[in-house]
Amino acid sequence: MVSRAVLSHGMILSAIFLPPTAVALIEGEWELAAMTGGASALCIGAGLAGRRLPPPHDLRAIEAVCTLVILFLFAAILPVPAFQVLGLGVLDALFESVSGITSTGLSVAGDVYDWPVAGHLLRGWLLWCGGFAIAVAGSALILGPGNVAQAMGEAGIEERDILSSTRDQARALLWVYAAISVLAVLALWPLMPSFWEALMIALSAVSTGGFSPRPDSLASYPVAAQVVTMVACLATSVSLLFYVYARRYGLGPAWEKTNTGAVLGATLGGALVVVGLLLLDRETNPMVLLQTALNFISGMTTAGFSVAPVIEYRPLVALVLAGMFVGGGIGSTAGGIKIDRAVLLAKSVRLTLIRLRSPARAVIHLTERGREIEEERIAAIAAILSLYVACAFVFWLIFIASGIDPLYASFEIISAQSTAGLSVGISEPSLAPHLKLALIAAMLLGRLEFVALIAALSPYTWIRKRS
Repeated sequence: MVSRAVLSHGMILSAIFLPPTAVALIEGEWELAAMTGGASALCIGAGLAGRRLPPPHDLRAIEAVCTLVILFLFAAILPVPAFQVLGLGVLDALFESVSGITSTGLSVAGDVYDWPVAGHLLRGWLLWCGGFAIAVAGSALILGPGNVAQAMGEAGIEERDILSSTRDQARALLWVYAAISVLAVLALWPLMPSFWEALMIALSAVSTGGFSPRPDSLASYPVAAQVVTMVACLATSVSLLFYVYARRYGLGPAWEKTNTGAVLGATLGGALVVVGLLLLDRETNPMVLLQTALNFISGMTTAGFSVAPVIEYRPLVALVLAGMFVGGGIGSTAGGIKIDRAVLLAKSVRLTLIRLRSPARAVIHLTERGREIEEERIAAIAAILSLYVACAFVFWLIFIASGIDPLYASFEIISAQSTAGLSVGISEPSLAPHLKLALIAAMLLGRLEFVALIAALSPYTWIRKRS
């Protein structure tokens, strides 16, 4: 079942490598073109083989999740030879590839400004595809309506009741995602030194990825470009269904039915708190205030860009950590535990306190947008939160045992697990191999939301039970 479903998605995977291959051929980067073209040919071959095997119509939820995980792992492994051509070792190439497809943006490549444009496009396109086409709804583009598509769609995105099928939903969201991407490129082009830099930053921004052609991220770009980049990050840190609702029913219903208000409120409110703390600390330099606010927005949207060193102001570090932990909304390209879940957890605490004060016979339910929330959903949220904390603690112990400062270790691990990409300087070429592997695992666990990857790797998932 799973193998047939994986093969049928070969054409989607090939889309990751076709644009970099075309640009590499134009630039005359023949070795890079051979690596990306070879990966694309493998995917196309798998897709053609899959067409002879129609996808099953009775794919169970666990099989859909396993298919998504396997596709993600293939998408992380196949670009490794291309990154090796660009001068990276095997482990660093894997780190870069995983960071790209998980739309994280952490990098151990060092100064990459002199890479060919095709190399930058490979990183940016990995981010773009990882941010949407695979992680959100890409798995539904081929399968279409039916049990398989619904299972695959539900594995990647919620709030799917607006459209009649997962195929329609995926197409609508892809149009939105592409439109935001084009607008971001057009807005950044006049503000950037070159078109290709505007394109790379735009691809990173809309995927909330954070890869930058320059080693200082956004710091050396004009302030206007920094602000526009953060606006693009905000635009895709809310549920992409907001734009579909807005087009069909207007802004009011779209605001009510999605997480847009919660995401924007938390992000902009947090930025104001950070600025307020700086003012209380008698910091009145407008540029410092703006840079601090932009860094917080980057962390909250899990974009991973930085306009100034984050670690210089300790209160900002704590708030950015909290922002990266929560992240954006469900149905967005952002990482973290998702603000929707954080809100529901807060409501659960409030409900518990209300029940303690209420009469024994009182019937009080947890609701969201007027609908009662099932206990299974709360249990799932609790499971994800528990796994997030447990994994972060294990990785933190590994970093501490390796002599990394506890605060710096916490920041880097939360950044990796939330697929944020902000760094305090730990992620660099000289990082110990076992710590690079730990961050790779953290990025994969965070992007696949722990349960999916753990379930797919569990032997019990693959052992057939005897009837």
